[in-house]
Amino acid sequence: MNFNRSEFRLVAWLAALFLVILGAKLWVVQIYASSLPYWDQWDEAGNFFQPWLEGRLTWSAWFAPHNEHRIFFTRLLDLLVLRLNGQWDPLLQMTINAFIHAGYACGLAYCLWVFTGREKAGLICFLLAPFFALPFAAENTIHGFHSQQYLLCIFSVAAIIGLGFRPMGDRWWCLGLTAAILSIFTMGSGLLASLVVLGLVVLRMLKARRLNQSQLVTLGCGLAVFVIGLALNVSVEGHKCFRAGSFVDFAGALAGNLAWPFEDYPTMLFLVCLPLVITCIAYFRSDFKDPRAAEFLIALGLWGFLQSMALAYGRTNLGNTSRYLDALDTIPMAGLGSWFILHETAEFRRTSQRLFGLFAILWISIAFCGMWHISQTTLEDYLPRNKKTQLIEAENVRAFIATDDPRYLSSQYPQDIPYTSAERLMELLRQPKLLDIMSPVCRQPLNLAPDKTSSAAFVLDGCAPENPQREFTRAWGSFSTNGTAATGQFISQPLSARLPKLDVQLCCGPDTKNIHIQLIELATGRKTELKPTLINQWQTVIVSAPQSPFRLEITDQNKNSWVAVGEIKERGRLSFYSLWLTGRAVFILLCGLCLFVFLAGARGVRRNISSNAERLGEFCILLAALAALACVWRARNFDETQFACQLHRNCAVRFTAQGDAASAKLHLREALWRQPDDVETKKQLHALESHTTGPADLRR
Repeated sequence: MNFNRSEFRLVAWLAALFLVILGAKLWVVQIYASSLPYWDQWDEAGNFFQPWLEGRLTWSAWFAPHNEHRIFFTRLLDLLVLRLNGQWDPLLQMTINAFIHAGYACGLAYCLWVFTGREKAGLICFLLAPFFALPFAAENTIHGFHSQQYLLCIFSVAAIIGLGFRPMGDRWWCLGLTAAILSIFTMGSGLLASLVVLGLVVLRMLKARRLNQSQLVTLGCGLAVFVIGLALNVSVEGHKCFRAGSFVDFAGALAGNLAWPFEDYPTMLFLVCLPLVITCIAYFRSDFKDPRAAEFLIALGLWGFLQSMALAYGRTNLGNTSRYLDALDTIPMAGLGSWFILHETAEFRRTSQRLFGLFAILWISIAFCGMWHISQTTLEDYLPRNKKTQLIEAENVRAFIATDDPRYLSSQYPQDIPYTSAERLMELLRQPKLLDIMSPVCRQPLNLAPDKTSSAAFVLDGCAPENPQREFTRAWGSFSTNGTAATGQFISQPLSARLPKLDVQLCCGPDTKNIHIQLIELATGRKTELKPTLINQWQTVIVSAPQSPFRLEITDQNKNSWVAVGEIKERGRLSFYSLWLTGRAVFILLCGLCLFVFLAGARGVRRNISSNAERLGEFCILLAALAALACVWRARNFDETQFACQLHRNCAVRFTAQGDAASAKLHLREALWRQPDDVETKKQLHALESHTTGPADLRR
């Protein structure tokens, strides 16, 4: 396939868009996400993964309702990832979701480029980036179960384009019909894509004042899919309280949804929807130049409108919850696309191009300011609050797995455990087959015990007092009880690993010289060296697991230092790659922004740019990309470990205020395990253990 120059530039712009979105989403995952399954994911574990592991999964389970939805494709994706990875890892699911959403953004940008005349690829990609890169819909980003939100968008747009814009009967039309049917099995509102196709046919009928045979067939197919979707619709008795109680409630919720990103100011819907309204009016003029582009944007806006209606009815007071915003932003995106075709209408051709450009820039700036404000609120409130909750949940689950003590789950506040029912959660965590596929945060470690040939230098809990092992874990170390560092060798009993990677907790004293840590495969004698990179601090070293039984051998010949090993947990290969990728999120984001800068700069210096408006657009991209690049570069060294420790200290303040000193100590010790040199945390823990502190003292 031969690419012309414009198509090559399009690919470059799409690559920049993909990298920016992927990097931005992975950065949020790196800082704020947890590999502990959350809420609905435990339903998936009990109702889907467990029957599969036990060999009793039925076809009906694939299509069984999940609340009001039939999430067949989410289940298919999650089971495929579990099968390939050998481990159920929400962080891996989040990484895959980031790829899916970035891919959808590129597909939408390509569609806009095609429908709007195959021009202005750079401007389209750059203006779409904030809709996908800003974290206003962070709930979908940091919860691996929410792939259905993205799959809904993908199947719906595919159905609208295939059924609505391809000749009846050709392969793309058939694929569109297939996508319309399959969208029913993404979310409950998947049937609305077929309703958009019906609206598109009616729109063309009103303009042409006739209905041909092809449109009639498309109308019938769309109606049939909608009826199938209605027949498969599920009503949940417990969720009726979320529905609109009156028409006034419904209208108020709908106005707020349509006004997004200004949901608190419903009258802003007139400004947000203005470009689409103008496009609809201009579409019916006989001299309108680009009806297909208008039809696509109107269809996209109609889909967003129907999604807003569905949320206003089914989730009256929850429509602006973070997880729904990836659907609510469709109308502003369609409005953005409208500006690319409105300047070709007769009315705007008679208007000053400068005036038109200023008005378009003003609208876009207002919309982006609204999205930025919501994103700032998310970053300052929702994400830290959610991360704090995740830390509490992880500590409670980890304590229960280590002790099997129900009090760590059943005696907690509802928001402090990752599921609605403590009893059901304990039941799931006691299933050996489920525990065997869990991520490292909530799985049992390998049974590390010394062989009889180990020297007496290594003792249980042999760590320096300032570097104790993690709560509810065991550690073997060479720090002796009299306070001096002993020398000798630790040889473990044989270990076996099912997964290809191992997370090994290590801590070394002030010097690593003459300290050697190795995994030795028994059958071949092959050695894997473990090299700690930090001193006087616990760290997790990830290494490849030997393929057959092995031993852990530690040789400590340093009289001035010590070494300890804690838990060893298995990790899937794809989980390792996901962790590696999220650790380079800022680099990916910077690469995308640099590519935007390069493309805009290279395009801007060319002499063959057709108009001043196009040159201005490239200049704006360059300035905005440089500003974003500077902001990301300044924040590139954000310390997530320090951030997590601060949240642990906040948790300690909360538990102290509630009179739960044990939980407060647990979180302070976890903070010290992560950052042993944190003087403030040491003071707080000492004050708490001395029983001389209150919440106000901890805050200081």
